[in-house]
Amino acid sequence: MPENIKETVPKVLKTLWDIENKLRGAARDGVLLRREEAKQHLAEARQHLDELLQLARSQDSSAEGQSEQSTENRNPPSIKH
Repeated sequence: MPENIKETVPKVLKTLWDIENKLRGAARDGVLLRREEAKQHLAEARQHLDELLQLARSQDSSAEGQSEQSTENRNPPSIKH
């Protein structure tokens, strides 16, 4: 991916791009019977997948926090007489 495009792409998409490239490399090396290189590409793809899952979890937790705050703000305080 060209560097100028990489700067504007969200981190999640960059990670997906890296996963795809590593899986392609593993498939290519597997076809050519380069087992060690294929294992290395698969390990790197796994690292990118773990990074992607961490990003998704952090976005989920921040979205949950925002939704909890917005629901708290929607309910007016109860008035006791």
